[in-house]
Amino acid sequence: MSQLIELEQAVNVRELGGYQTKYGRLIKEKKLIRSAAISDLTKADQVKLAEYGVNQVVDFRSLDESRAQPDQAIEGAKEVFLPIFQEDETMVSLSPESLKKRLDDGEDAEEQMKKVYRHFVESPYACKQYRQFFDQIIENAPSTGATLFHCTAGKDRTGFGAFLLLHVLGVDADTIKQDYLATNRYLGPMLKAKFEPMAKDLGDDLLNAISVLMRAEESFLDESLTTIKARYGSVDHYIEKGLGLRKEEQAYLVAHLTQ
Repeated sequence: MSQLIELEQAVNVRELGGYQTKYGRLIKEKKLIRSAAISDLTKADQVKLAEYGVNQVVDFRSLDESRAQPDQAIEGAKEVFLPIFQEDETMVSLSPESLKKRLDDGEDAEEQMKKVYRHFVESPYACKQYRQFFDQIIENAPSTGATLFHCTAGKDRTGFGAFLLLHVLGVDADTIKQDYLATNRYLGPMLKAKFEPMAKDLGDDLLNAISVLMRAEESFLDESLTTIKARYGSVDHYIEKGLGLRKEEQAYLVAHLTQ
């Protein structure tokens, strides 16, 4: 099954429906959709997502990101602004000029990304926001509609959110990692088209940094997993104690979002 939802002006828009779970069930389709930014949706895209059943949009971006590129509304969909970080720690929204300045100041793109993935677990603010994300999913679960959740590239904040959801719903670790890494397949063509014409002007160091920032790397997600293990012992314990998602709430999600 292809989980990609093809749109004219949005990328990395993917169904979480169809994945097998350890409970012998499948995640329902048209319930959970992960995505990159939806600020450039065409009218046809807006209609397609509305007809697909999207009735809730959760925006993980910072206030600055959302102000610079507001979401295009989807008719009938509730909009939830839920920034995971108060500023964009992933740096994917930076202009090449701003990124170059930060690199010149000594920042390392790969180390920054690993820090981001540790911060998902270490930051009380991020934990509180992901807990609220689950509240939104729980509220929408009995409806016939779908929750679309996104950040800028649909890779890091969205990727970690998808990891949490898939784990709670009983998807195995290897499948979850494959879902996370699939971003590289869906972002690649867009990134090539965007940055290839600038290659000569940007220089190798900046291009390499952009490449790191825009990739989903197993080593990044492993930073989160290592931090979870060190602090909580297991992903289950992190979700229950770190996020405060009770076992009965998890069971409710399994009951409503799988079949």
